[in-house]
Amino acid sequence: MVKKKVAFLFLLALFVCSFSVSAESIGTFKIDEGLQIYQECNNCTDCNFTRAKYPNGTNVLSNLEAIKDGTYYYYDVLGGDLTEIGTYSYCYDCGNSAERATGCLDFELTYNGHQLNTERSLIYLGFIAFLSVLFIYCFYLINHLPDDTRDDDGYILSFSNLKHLRPILYAFAWALLLGIVFLSSNVAIAYLPFAMFGDFLFMIFKLMFIFTIIAIPVWFVYFFVGIFKHKEMKRMLERGVEFGGDGL
Repeated sequence: MVKKKVAFLFLLALFVCSFSVSAESIGTFKIDEGLQIYQECNNCTDCNFTRAKYPNGTNVLSNLEAIKDGTYYYYDVLGGDLTEIGTYSYCYDCGNSAERATGCLDFELTYNGHQLNTERSLIYLGFIAFLSVLFIYCFYLINHLPDDTRDDDGYILSFSNLKHLRPILYAFAWALLLGIVFLSSNVAIAYLPFAMFGDFLFMIFKLMFIFTIIAIPVWFVYFFVGIFKHKEMKRMLERGVEFGGDGL
């Protein structure tokens, strides 16, 4: 009698195991590219996908009849239906004449088809932090560059050539800021579930880049005019001309 009960429980467990379906997320994919939603079932005679949902909960597709390949049931979703970054879900209804099982699975869409894991986060944050430190250090150097030597009355005693590094350091700091904003916008677009923050940062980058294109000729004129003016004033100082006041 005990052996019959053990055999019955074994057969019941085997049946339940054979009917069981997988219930894991199917992975991370690139936006706008097609993918295959699927379900595996060992003892199913049919399997359908009742609906697929956008990250905001609205339906992408519904009532999809899965294609059977042995114990593998699948449906190919076109890239044109996958237009938002975020976590999608799809629900299945699989079974046979005796039993049925339902549930939902998830998949992630990102800009490049990869999730922002700990390693990538540390790399991106480290690079942004490195650029930020360089940006701050540029202003430290700018504030510590020697200026023209003046006496107590404000008259110039000698000119400093190192002061011409200031516009170069300002330009370098601006380039670093461009890099920080560009990198931050791309990380936000690639990995954040909502594109608004990334799009906002990228809009700021585009405005900064347009300003840079306009400002480059002005910067060159300012830089070389300053050097020429400095040489002329140095030549006049050597001839005994005195310079003083805040405007010089």
